[in-house]
Amino acid sequence: MQVAPFHLPSGGVLVAGAGGGFDFLCGLPIVLELEQRGHDVHIANYSFTRLADVRGGTWHGQHLLQITADAHLVRGDYFPEQLFARWYRQHRNVDKPVWCFAQKGVVPTKASYEYLVERLGIETVICIDGGVDGIFRGDECDLATPSMDSISVVATSLCQARRRIYACTAFGTEGAEGNVSHAQALARMADLVREEALLGVGTTIRNSAVGRDFLDAAETIFSWSSPLKRSIVVGTLQAAAMGAFGPTVVHEKTSARPPWISPLTSLIWYFEADAVARLKLFYEASLESTTVEEMADAIEQVRLQAGVKPYEPIPI
Repeated sequence: MQVAPFHLPSGGVLVAGAGGGFDFLCGLPIVLELEQRGHDVHIANYSFTRLADVRGGTWHGQHLLQITADAHLVRGDYFPEQLFARWYRQHRNVDKPVWCFAQKGVVPTKASYEYLVERLGIETVICIDGGVDGIFRGDECDLATPSMDSISVVATSLCQARRRIYACTAFGTEGAEGNVSHAQALARMADLVREEALLGVGTTIRNSAVGRDFLDAAETIFSWSSPLKRSIVVGTLQAAAMGAFGPTVVHEKTSARPPWISPLTSLIWYFEADAVARLKLFYEASLESTTVEEMADAIEQVRLQAGVKPYEPIPI
């Protein structure tokens, strides 16, 4: 149980990337371990792909696209969801669809979650965040890229699944400019511990079956991608699993500002999603958002009204 240190009710599980890009790939170790335990696991992602340019997928309403390894783009070359489905087919002999959420606000995203909960018989949703920006409440020194992560966290907390979980990983690698305070991220975790919302902490061991498959998937998917389309966060998880420490160039995009990697990077922290969502100072203002811009405005209003805390280092 090294990846997901808790038991889940029977029924379907949805593992959904929180903030677009490759966040859903950060959740692959969770998917693989839960499949080993016998769960019916489905995969989704708040997508950065230009979904209007996808062919070979199936739309379920205006804001939810189901794709398989057979999907393709008519323009561009950024489509990590298809690469993931391709890896699943080639390396595990399974046609694993990925459900792509369009870049919308809380209301449409919640509707997409609700659709999947009903259609797939989902009992548990795990929203996986590559980084720690999804845990911030809004007045921290630097929030990294909070809008889309926050949309996913709030939408997860509002859906009707029996269990709703927020998970974050790649601690220490957020914010290449060094403005994100990981001490403040730890402070938010402490807030959640006081609320008894911490569910546990897991990690990915590279010589386990799950670890080997995760590293193979990351390496294979990167080999199918141009260097500038590869995920920094997934690269840090690869490096951490191999024992890297300190500033580390994980691929070409990180040459100028190598992310700081440690054994903390590979940890996966699990919290009750409801508590994470309600921790946010902009929670109430976000509930009726229909666009990313409306969420961004709600966050900015909090920062203007509540003020922004100064940077805090970790004093160890």
